Amino acid sequence: MKKLLIAALSALTILASCGKDPMGGITEINNPRAEKQVARYGETVTVTFMADGPWEAEIVLNEGTGWAEISQVLGNDASGKGTVRVRFSRNEQGLERSAELYVKINGGDSVLVATFVQAAGDDSSAMSKFLNEYMHGRLVDEYLWADDYKKLDIDMEISYDKFLYTHLTKLGDKNIEDGGYYRDYSSSAGERYIYSYISEVSSTKTIATKAGELSSVSGLGIGPLFASVFEEGTNYIGLTVGYVYPGSPAEAAGLRRGDTIYQVGSTRITKSNYQSLMNELFYTSSGTYTLLYARYVANESAQRYDLVLDKVANIKAATYGYNPILFAAILSNNDVEGDDNAPFCIGYMASESFDSSAQEVLEYQIQQFIDAGITELVLDLRYNVGGEVQQSRYLSSSIVGRNYDDQVFFKAEFNDGRREEWKFLSGPKESDVLGKAPAMNLKRLWVIMSENTASASELVIAGLKGVDFPVHLIGSQSEGKNVGMVVTQTLYNGRRFEFAPITYRGLNAKDEYGPKDGFEPDNGNLLNNQNNSYRDDVDNLFPYAFGDWDNFDFNIALYCCFCDILGIDRPDYAVKSQSVSGMKSQAMQIQNSSEMMDATVMNPQIGRFGNVIYR
Repeated sequence: MKKLLIAALSALTILASCGKDPMGGITEINNPRAEKQVARYGETVTVTFMADGPWEAEIVLNEGTGWAEISQVLGNDASGKGTVRVRFSRNEQGLERSAELYVKINGGDSVLVATFVQAAGDDSSAMSKFLNEYMHGRLVDEYLWADDYKKLDIDMEISYDKFLYTHLTKLGDKNIEDGGYYRDYSSSAGERYIYSYISEVSSTKTIATKAGELSSVSGLGIGPLFASVFEEGTNYIGLTVGYVYPGSPAEAAGLRRGDTIYQVGSTRITKSNYQSLMNELFYTSSGTYTLLYARYVANESAQRYDLVLDKVANIKAATYGYNPILFAAILSNNDVEGDDNAPFCIGYMASESFDSSAQEVLEYQIQQFIDAGITELVLDLRYNVGGEVQQSRYLSSSIVGRNYDDQVFFKAEFNDGRREEWKFLSGPKESDVLGKAPAMNLKRLWVIMSENTASASELVIAGLKGVDFPVHLIGSQSEGKNVGMVVTQTLYNGRRFEFAPITYRGLNAKDEYGPKDGFEPDNGNLLNNQNNSYRDDVDNLFPYAFGDWDNFDFNIALYCCFCDILGIDRPDYAVKSQSVSGMKSQAMQIQNSSEMMDATVMNPQIGRFGNVIYR
């Protein structure tokens, strides 16, 4: 087993009052939404109480049907603490709506435990008309395909959150670069999507870390989840964790990249409930969850990994600092057991987005690489959906060093033919305030990418190729987003909305547009062809894995880069392999399934970015 023994760099590392009087055997009721509205966008609310005996729960909707449901109950088979989770859908109506949660013990009378009021939806005619006119005004002037947009019949009365998709998809393939069609591997294969968006944003608090301030987010801190059959011949599903966020409750509870969750509380995950549970774990902002999960643990004496099934994590949703650097490390001879290669010092960084709210953390990380004297860098962008041009430029300028300061990194081409140039040293003063980056002065770059790699992360590749800086690509084909947005905000009755239409194409110094279908891995570096089969890929789980970032047995892309950097032969990763890196295990049910399930749809939070987004 090629367990890479390296030290990860250190960076990055009000409730309602409780009722005391018995009500049909129910006491100590805790409803976090008492006297507060449930979010109009939908959320999961966890209600707890003490019960004198076995109980059952019921949710009663006062308006409409199907917009709230009990997603899970815990402790209902005996007396003691009980938990009910209620999942609310987005309110598409212009009116508030209410629901009540009832509990009855031992078949007795129902007791009202909690009342919920969900905020009115967003299609109130006045607000939608205001926002639609705001969007329409910018689209007429700035949309990259403004001339074609002007020919459409525009419905100003439609709900604002449907305005863009309804109208922009009417242009067919004319504006295909504003999104595209989902690829074959997707559950939405063949359906049209667009990049342009409008979203309500709120003020964000910051959290201090030793590496700098980070914007606050709330939740469990579990990243995207990959679903596959957990046991052959059953309906049981396992949700494999793509990663956990540094500093999050999930990390504190011991959950790691590659762990496979198979039970939430007392509920086994199955084909019928996995999608709702997957989204709940990803998006919930409240509640405590007991997760049973499996982890591959090294059995050194037998030289294999054993699947340990009895792992437990108790995670309480909380506020933590959003850190887009998911993992970073330095690989050197001293870190690899029995290494007899020539001296090497390799930096490795996996990031989720380019986000200047975390600029101090990126600066901290770059300085650690410089202080360590790295001579190579593996930049893992397999989950990097993009972000700000200015931070993409900042990192790229650090990679290439001072000799490239006055060369063009990127050009934005607008609908009137006007071009805006960004140099490696800095971008336009009104758009890029990050300044000069400390130089790593590298001679080449290794990039791990996937279908999630888009926009500002693709811009790193395109910008470096524009000045003939060597970039080695490995993984799977990237998204292919060569267009960007200029973002503005507006206020309506004290609520703030952010609007980001596609307004320009991106070119590099050679006047080359980024490929519309994405960058392809170099010859011999394709690990996954993104079709509907697991069986014909070198790494049939990529970009996911069943182990840590720093374990070569579970990070094939990193190990291939490592071998190429050192000039040593890669392992023979045969296509249609049934294990990773030659790993032996007595229980590989999760990976051997031929049935592909959905992954969590990652919707990075809107409002983290500056006024120019390449995303």
